[in-house]
Amino acid sequence: MRYQGIKVTLVTGFLGAGKTTLIRHLLAQSPPNERWAVLVNEFGDIGLDGAFYADLGVAIREVPGGCVCCTTSAAFQQGLNQLIRQYNPDRIFIEPSGLGHPKQIMQKLRSASYQDVLFLTGAFCVLDARNLKDERYTKHDIFNDQIESADGIVLSHVDRYQQEDIDLLESRFGALTSKASTPVLYMSEPMALSADSLDIGLMNSLSISITPESDSNHSSHHHHHRYHEGGSDVEIPIQNERWSYHKQQGAMQVVGWRWPDFDCFDKENMTSIIQDMSKPNGVYRIKGVFVINSSEALFVNVARGEVVITTSPWQGGSRLEIIGGIEGDWLEICQDYCVKLL
Repeated sequence: MRYQGIKVTLVTGFLGAGKTTLIRHLLAQSPPNERWAVLVNEFGDIGLDGAFYADLGVAIREVPGGCVCCTTSAAFQQGLNQLIRQYNPDRIFIEPSGLGHPKQIMQKLRSASYQDVLFLTGAFCVLDARNLKDERYTKHDIFNDQIESADGIVLSHVDRYQQEDIDLLESRFGALTSKASTPVLYMSEPMALSADSLDIGLMNSLSISITPESDSNHSSHHHHHRYHEGGSDVEIPIQNERWSYHKQQGAMQVVGWRWPDFDCFDKENMTSIIQDMSKPNGVYRIKGVFVINSSEALFVNVARGEVVITTSPWQGGSRLEIIGGIEGDWLEICQDYCVKLL
């Protein structure tokens, strides 16, 4: 079988912006005669984000563990190639980690190894405009890289914007009423994007030449991966063990826990503890799945201290992941809370 002309839509955005929400919204618009798939590339190591697509019945591949700038890694290419070979989809959505470098991902997708196979037709950045007044974001290279690489900016959490946020948007992108802005801004409440807009970058991509296979960009990007527990490397254990990990990349760190399938959580206790975990300074993002009975789990999503918990069908174990800065004592506080979950 030949694999050609598979459209690729890149959906970037900093931690907690709403990438998964946007992709779920787009997947609901998939034409009945097309096969759409998702490649999720996470900063953490427990493969959590794929769980948030499990109820949609679409092909999913997760590439957990490591910064997404490592697009030359075997894991990234293997996950992408598996999607292509096993499903030969008409379109692939790639959701990088909130710490992903889109320019390097785009270079890889346009490289000679994927010539005639993949067709990057649009890159979208999900942006919470409230972050434009926070220097933790505006001075972060990846935050700016995601915006600058996008064909379209999809604004999230619009109902919570103040006039200051609107002013900062117009200062950075120009008048919101302009139809000629570059990148194109999509502003609605709730957040929405028509599937008809997915090929927004098609005209631009036609004039971009194939880039040679090279590690030059990757080697010039200095980053550090730390994956340790008790000073030694950690391997993911078997399914029915409880385990945790701690990892750092630059000014960000992530801690994760996983529980076996037979551990069940009390809804009220878990909800209360997650609320407390979201409060310490330095906590940027919390995602979790907590089994409450043999067929259901609570899905947790926390960004900017705002907690959203929903109940959905689930078969599998429980897991929790927290991403935050390297300053403050939030890590110790959350570790103490985690002990009280069961």
